[in-house]
Amino acid sequence: MSDSVGGSRASGPHARHEAGIPDDAALALEKAAASFKALLNANHVDEFERATSRSVCADLNSMQARQLQLRALVNLKRVQMFLDGMNALQTVLVNLRVENTTEVNEKAFDHILEVYQQLGLQLPPLSQYMQLFEASRESRWCLVYIYKDVLEFHAIAYKLFSLRNPLWTKLHRATWKDLEPTFDHLAAALKLHADFIEKHGAPLHDRHGSRIDSGFGPGPIDTTATAEQHKVYETTYAEEQRKFKNAEETRRREQKNKILKWIAAPNKTEVEHRKHLQTAEICPENGRWLWRQHDEVSNWISEDLPVWPTVWVQGPRGMGKTILSSMVVRHLEKLAEDGIKVPPDSQVCYFHCYSEDPEFQTYLGILRGILHQLVWAAGVGGEPVSNNHAAILPLCDDKRTTSGGSTLTNPDTAAQLIEVFFEYNSRQYVVVDGLDECETLAEGASTEILQTVQFLNQQVLRCDELSQGQLRVLFVSQSTPDVRKAMTKIGIGPDAGEVILDPKDNLVDIGRWVKKTVNGELQRFNLTERQKEVIENHVTAQSEGFFLHASLAMAYLSKQMTKEKLFDEIKPGMLPKKLSELYEKLLEAVRTRLQERSEGHWIQARQLLGWLVCAHRPLKWHEIQAILAFSPDREDNPVDFDMRMIREDNIGDYLGSLVHVLPGDNIRLIHSTAKEHLVQTRHIKPEYVQCELATICLRYLSLRCFAAEDYREDERRNDIPHGYFSFQDYAMSCWFRHIVTVVQNCCNVFLDPSFEQGRDYTRSFSTALEMFISAYDADLKLLPDLNGLPDTASDLLRKDIDRYASLPFYGSLFRVWYHIFQHQNSPSEERNKVGIARLDAVLETHRAAIEKDYSPGDKTVNEDTMENYYGPNLFKCNRTLCRFFHHGFDNKADREKHVKRHDRPYPCKIEGCGFAPVGFSSNKDLQRHMRNYHPNDSDGPTPFLQMSRRTETARFQCTICQKSFTRNINLKGHERSHFGERPYACSTCGKAFARLNDCRRHERIHARRGG
Repeated sequence: MSDSVGGSRASGPHARHEAGIPDDAALALEKAAASFKALLNANHVDEFERATSRSVCADLNSMQARQLQLRALVNLKRVQMFLDGMNALQTVLVNLRVENTTEVNEKAFDHILEVYQQLGLQLPPLSQYMQLFEASRESRWCLVYIYKDVLEFHAIAYKLFSLRNPLWTKLHRATWKDLEPTFDHLAAALKLHADFIEKHGAPLHDRHGSRIDSGFGPGPIDTTATAEQHKVYETTYAEEQRKFKNAEETRRREQKNKILKWIAAPNKTEVEHRKHLQTAEICPENGRWLWRQHDEVSNWISEDLPVWPTVWVQGPRGMGKTILSSMVVRHLEKLAEDGIKVPPDSQVCYFHCYSEDPEFQTYLGILRGILHQLVWAAGVGGEPVSNNHAAILPLCDDKRTTSGGSTLTNPDTAAQLIEVFFEYNSRQYVVVDGLDECETLAEGASTEILQTVQFLNQQVLRCDELSQGQLRVLFVSQSTPDVRKAMTKIGIGPDAGEVILDPKDNLVDIGRWVKKTVNGELQRFNLTERQKEVIENHVTAQSEGFFLHASLAMAYLSKQMTKEKLFDEIKPGMLPKKLSELYEKLLEAVRTRLQERSEGHWIQARQLLGWLVCAHRPLKWHEIQAILAFSPDREDNPVDFDMRMIREDNIGDYLGSLVHVLPGDNIRLIHSTAKEHLVQTRHIKPEYVQCELATICLRYLSLRCFAAEDYREDERRNDIPHGYFSFQDYAMSCWFRHIVTVVQNCCNVFLDPSFEQGRDYTRSFSTALEMFISAYDADLKLLPDLNGLPDTASDLLRKDIDRYASLPFYGSLFRVWYHIFQHQNSPSEERNKVGIARLDAVLETHRAAIEKDYSPGDKTVNEDTMENYYGPNLFKCNRTLCRFFHHGFDNKADREKHVKRHDRPYPCKIEGCGFAPVGFSSNKDLQRHMRNYHPNDSDGPTPFLQMSRRTETARFQCTICQKSFTRNINLKGHERSHFGERPYACSTCGKAFARLNDCRRHERIHARRGG
């Protein structure tokens, strides 16, 4: 038997071929060997080709001797049966160099020995069946299949054990456990091969079954029977392979879906990104000036060693930075797809912050959005190690199952997983747009921004220590004080990675976009080329480089009815320069268009826009429909979705260009500036809308289905499919907020008795208060003797309410106001309730009935479904301050897991803290939260910034830009980037690199593709 292990690989298949092995079997052996060899890096290829069975045994003996000295023996004997089987097969045993990893992770070494033992038990003594292989050509295929199955295991093991030790330590336990089905499958496959060999080789192998000394040797093999049975064996093997592959893909797909569901990141980022790309597709050449004019961005995109791996692009509001950021993402993806300037295995993820939605304004929300994309990129087909992201899914799943909740609510957990993804990927780009949008948070905005910036920058520094340029982060935002402060703390400034955008750079792009839009949306006006040019020049010049202005102007011009009116609007001084005036004009155009259909269409559209602007949280579309379906004065039928809901096919057409309709149950305004400007128009008066919403909530909660003590179960069963409870989530959690807003900001609505509309609001609001108090008189707190209250409490209570003393509903409003005052100053456990005992009880009863008897797809009235009336998630959290109170879950189990998290023993000490609605599982986590979000109230020491390791250890400084490095080799590579020196060329395609390691990593791409 040959002593060569690695070296026999080239000669083995050919030697067998000369002895009669089938051509396709020989090719299969060569292909399997070549595929495995392609996985190895250059150093391991050399060691592999020099390895022999004797050298492997010598290495194992050395390892065992070293373990004996350390008193850390791990029963290395378990690998013996596998070695015996491989020697009998006369093929390759891969030297995994596991001695380098066992010193830091004995458990990992123990696990691989267990698998060697598991596989070795299934390997027969092949050399004893030589006569079978000589007599039966078909049986030689068993050797090919054994060879391939063994290499499959070693491909997995090599990929994992060749990781950096810190990364493998993080991945090992979860990944190895996840691979158990694969190892069981390989062991079963080896047993199938062994069973065939032993069955058909038994007559030749059993030397005691024949009389050699009497001249009776083993009889000839029935090759025809063997060939037939070999077909059955091959069919069985192929079927088992297929079944396992399908089962694994299904398991991994389910695993991935569970992880994504646990992360619970809304898909709005991806949806909005696709919308931005659709906008950009109108003019594909737009936006390229960003990386053509700014070296910081082009260097960040394409250089192997970027000067600034963290870049901040900042510019004024309305310039179109969000579209630009999406175009950067698309550009990176295209470069990676083509393999030009960017490695083809590069990963790109992004996040857009939105001021309207709290989920898109927090550190946790940003981390969840990034993690969602990293997990989403993982493929579920093929082997688990064939896709970088797929290899980390087991760790994500392990965190999911041990987190104790149905959703990811701990930013530390999200950060740990993202860190592993960043470390694993050879090139990772991250684009974060709109950090300034976080500043609309009532408190903690600076903390959210600072945490995000510091975490991502720390990851860049950490990855630079592993491989410079491995992770690159691009921030795109306005230069607000909080963002500027965060960037300054990480060293970003005008001469250090900051790019300041000039709106004038946008003018060419805007002109190009306006031209395309004129040829599209304005084509119906039968314009001449000269007329088109006039419009293009006027809108472009008027925009002054602000895309938002140009977009609103074109939306307004497209709403004109005649060509004459169109050109009237582009006369000098007619098209407004201010955004507020443009929004006014656009809203006026919507009014004109809808009034042509009927006055009712405009009134309803104005109501919808007012509700969207003034709601205390983003309204779901089914909740807007519920308001429309509610008619409190119709005692016989106060809620009627069937007759009153909007049946427009495209609500975006109905409300014009002012809203975006998102998939599912969501609707939002066109831009973050829309809200602040729409409330300044003459059509939407926020004070009146607030009074209207407060009145609606009070009247809705006074319905019989909520207030009547004798409300029957048969009534509830009848009311559910008619949508009676579709608005309860909003009304029960926000009714008191609207009352507070009315008391503090809306007094003028009622105080002008000469104003007819004011008198109408007074009557309706007064009626709503009376009905509400009548319904819940026993639950509302009685007014105390105000003289007996402390001066401070009395002053706070009466500060705003006394302005209503002259109004007829003052007494009723004061009673409700006092109840709200007491409720808002109660412990957080109480504030997480509706605040009225009967409403808390009926909410639980109504929800239980819906959960028990209905699903989103169930029919309600005619072709309407429960989802049309109640949204897609019917299982809700019972805490009003939790976002899952209205967002909900699609199954009961996830809701129950979530609710348990609210019972954690360490709640935030600051009453009303919106950054920790579920509390903490340990006091350590609580104290960290207090230091980050409430430093003035923290019991711990004053927080200070963690000093960067780079600051202390970076001894090698670039003489050109003064950037410092911890290793001289990184400095040399960096200095080459200044002069464009690329001394290391790829041996396959000739592409040059500044660093040898980058060149080797690139060459492995060719190896994986087969050259």
